[in-house]
Amino acid sequence: MQDIRSKTSEDFIMGLRISGNEMDPEGLSEDESLEAIEALAGGLDYVNVIAGNSSSTGGAIHIVPPMTVKNAYMAPFAAKVRKRIRIPVFVAGRINQPQEAEAVLSNGQADVCGMTRALISDPEMPNKAMQGRVDDIRACIGCNQACIGHFQMGLPISCIQNPQSGREIVFKNLKPASRSKRVMVVGGGPAGMKAAVTAAARGHDVTLFEAQERLGGQALLAQLLPGRAEFGGLVTNLLRELELSQVQVRKGVRVDRQLIEQLDPDAVIVATGARPFEPDMVRDGEIQVVNAWQVLQGDVAVGSSVLVTDWRSDWIGIGVAEQLARKGCSVRLAVNGRMAGETIPSYVRDHSIAALHRLGVPIIPYARLYGCDTDTVYLQHTASGEPMVIEGVDTLVLCHGHAPDMTLSEALDASSIHAYFIGDCLAPRTAEEAIYEAVKVASTL
Repeated sequence: MQDIRSKTSEDFIMGLRISGNEMDPEGLSEDESLEAIEALAGGLDYVNVIAGNSSSTGGAIHIVPPMTVKNAYMAPFAAKVRKRIRIPVFVAGRINQPQEAEAVLSNGQADVCGMTRALISDPEMPNKAMQGRVDDIRACIGCNQACIGHFQMGLPISCIQNPQSGREIVFKNLKPASRSKRVMVVGGGPAGMKAAVTAAARGHDVTLFEAQERLGGQALLAQLLPGRAEFGGLVTNLLRELELSQVQVRKGVRVDRQLIEQLDPDAVIVATGARPFEPDMVRDGEIQVVNAWQVLQGDVAVGSSVLVTDWRSDWIGIGVAEQLARKGCSVRLAVNGRMAGETIPSYVRDHSIAALHRLGVPIIPYARLYGCDTDTVYLQHTASGEPMVIEGVDTLVLCHGHAPDMTLSEALDASSIHAYFIGDCLAPRTAEEAIYEAVKVASTL
């Protein structure tokens, strides 16, 4: 610090970013960080406090904390720092709304709030807040999927809610279309909602059809997983965008070929989603077999001893296992991968696996479902091919991904109607791909 001061002008700003708690037994504790900050503050212009560290799995979670971590959770520590030093204190960590930042500032916990993912999700957030349009802000949901998740895969950073971020050159021509068209969007999940909003922004007359009485699709299920209630913010944000874009919404209407021919739109975007995939397996006996949707919706009462088989190694298997364990079930999780959560961002995965460990849920890797009988489930080790027998099972919960809903596409095959297929009805994946395809297709109309 002294060396930097000796080589810069008096008005050169120098601050320190320091982890207030490295969240690791061998890392800095709050007391140690406070002591260091007090010792260094005299030579600084500001201090920026965060949490975690990159040298351990548990600490790294807090570099970009997922939605399972409490909002503005480092503000209490920042308040301790602010009481001990006389220079401005910055704080960051799960502050994703201007209301939260304002609360931190007005409570005297910090002088400045850092908000990174919030601005990737909605770069116009500061302007909207300044104009009093807080309901129009596309709030970050802390999913970590396309921001730090992309970074960890060596891809450009983006946002599942705002696929234009990181692709500004690709989508630079999102301008009004030369001719307004009548656009019919079938399916009110994230893909359909975003397609409708994007098409309307280009000046088209858009009507969105949804067979159910609520918009949101599988996002309504995702928000029911433990610690993932904030995922429902994806639906809340899209509902507001639909309202602002004045898209006509018709709920409780199941679209078929005859209705499309009757309305005769200029373009049809099909986003009918998917349904739970049912794997082929040998069954002999009366063991209860259910899928993740049934568990999350509360449609079934599971037994006391549960085996969750997870084919995708994603959020669903981990979440369902945690939910049932918290309800008092004895749960085992068998994943068809090297680890649970193998396909999801590491900070999200590690935080969830930590929760399963605390709950005493054993995880069985390299496990492919083969079949079941009265109280036994038979797995196959995916590397050795040897059998793995799990006894004493009351309920088998299938988390095996999804199969596309092809009903409408099959009905349109024999017609002259040209339709665009996006999201899970094209190929079941995640909300990220669904929303990206929505923008990609709607921007070409």
